[in-house]
Amino acid sequence: MDSFSQRTKAELARRFPKKKCCMKAELAAIIRASGSLHLRANHAVVLSVSSENAAFMRKVHLLLKDYFQIPSRIIMEKTGRLNRRYYKLQLFGGKNVKRVLTELDVLSPGLDFESGISSALVRTDCCRAAFLRGAFLARGSVTDPQKNSYHLEIVTENEEFALGLNYLMNLCRFKAGLTQRKEYLVYLKEADAIGKFLTFIGAHAAFLRMEDVRIIKGMRNEVNRLVNCETANLGKAVRAAMEQVEVINALKAKGVLAKLPVPLQELAYLRLEHPEASLRELGELSTPPLSKSAVNHRMRKMLKIAETFLGREGKESSKLKD
Repeated sequence: MDSFSQRTKAELARRFPKKKCCMKAELAAIIRASGSLHLRANHAVVLSVSSENAAFMRKVHLLLKDYFQIPSRIIMEKTGRLNRRYYKLQLFGGKNVKRVLTELDVLSPGLDFESGISSALVRTDCCRAAFLRGAFLARGSVTDPQKNSYHLEIVTENEEFALGLNYLMNLCRFKAGLTQRKEYLVYLKEADAIGKFLTFIGAHAAFLRMEDVRIIKGMRNEVNRLVNCETANLGKAVRAAMEQVEVINALKAKGVLAKLPVPLQELAYLRLEHPEASLRELGELSTPPLSKSAVNHRMRKMLKIAETFLGREGKESSKLKD
């Protein structure tokens, strides 16, 4: 089954920019994040982009064709023991490669490689979204929202590019972090930030799936909290009822129960007849019916008398709660 990250990328691979400036921004991010240059034996220069995602490769091919009117070639290879499919897009010709890299601000006019992100590429929100979409498609991943933690990251080997991505994401108010392991990781940890990021780059279906899971998890957590709370309260009520039965039996054995006021005697015998009942239920069984607070008041009074006659250490009022 496809992962949440793969489904998210499949959705983004189907989303094509409508403006030329956004095409350029997305292509620039893709080439910067996952492009590589090769020099063949015949000294031919080749620009390559590799991925396991066929839809992503098709998108890069169409973006190059639409923006530059330059054809590219996609070849499929099988790698590893499982013969997993791996796709490689190749752009041939020194002039074509130079033109693409220069116009995408990967190469400077002086033919020096630029590691940062050109501000000209990301002047508007739509271009910023396109650039971040390209970077995520090329080297990004996001954890399944079913898991306990949320995490989205974009990986790069280039420190300056990582700093530029981090700055751009924070410019768009996503609260991104930056760390280095074997590579540089620009990441988001908060569910709200990840949701806003997915919406910003156009992964609306992925955002809705994530929100559905968050709602279900929230409801499940709330139910568990209520059940735990109810179980704890029930345990307290049962313990309090057993202590009340113990005290009433002691009063009865000492001959004190018969000397109590009639309302307290009636409540005492009700408790003995219904040891599992809550204070509210005891009130409903009384004649006439009593409120929970009235039952609580009478039970406290009885336990206070028990302290005097039986020498008991006081029963805490909290033990009378349902």
